[in-house]
Amino acid sequence: MGRLYLTQTEYDELFEQQGRKCCVKGCHESKGLEAEHSTPEVWAHGKPDQLMCKAHHKIKTRSDIKKVWKVKRLNGAVLSQYERRKKFGPQLRGRGFYRGWR
Repeated sequence: MGRLYLTQTEYDELFEQQGRKCCVKGCHESKGLEAEHSTPEVWAHGKPDQLMCKAHHKIKTRSDIKKVWKVKRLNGAVLSQYERRKKFGPQLRGRGFYRGWR
């Protein structure tokens, strides 16, 4: 499923609902807000339902990445460390060096 974005009208409505500021309590940033899901998109598909400043968005995105990978691990979509070692061997394989500079 592709990512859904807000239209300008939806953004403006959400901006007004939040009191014209970031959704994080105590943050009064009102410029450059980014649309974000309150829960990771893995659990709730749909349009973003809150606006955050860039600083809080960055923090939330880091925590969301951990949650998304946990869901993938629990659903069996990702190999465990034991399964990776069994399949690829005990050594990590690198991508090698970029040789296009010659």
